[in-house]
Amino acid sequence: MFFTKILILCTACLLVSKAHGFGAVGAPRTLEGEDLAKAQRTLQASLTKLAAGEGPHYRISKIISATSQVVAGSKHVYNVELIDNEGATKVCTVEIWSRTWKQNGIEVTFKCPNEPELVKQHSA
Repeated sequence: MFFTKILILCTACLLVSKAHGFGAVGAPRTLEGEDLAKAQRTLQASLTKLAAGEGPHYRISKIISATSQVVAGSKHVYNVELIDNEGATKVCTVEIWSRTWKQNGIEVTFKCPNEPELVKQHSA
């Protein structure tokens, strides 16, 4: 009987949390509104920092979608249209894993079609 009550209570909590937009702990969540605008600023800051160094040299054309996830630090995953130095536009997946307590704790991974995966790091 006790187990049944606990099961009902846990199920109710899960249903309420889903109804209010809370996903599983640690699961990625889709960004919208101000959260998406903040994520765009994060992406732009990383692109600017990388372009000032060894590159790559990209500009944001359009963010198609973005998610955020709490991991050891935080991780943003973008499906984004990027413009390269030659003006070509490509749709890439860009992951930014932020571990600000580490030196060069921002890791940026670019996954673009027909190109090898590129991983760069920079400071916060």
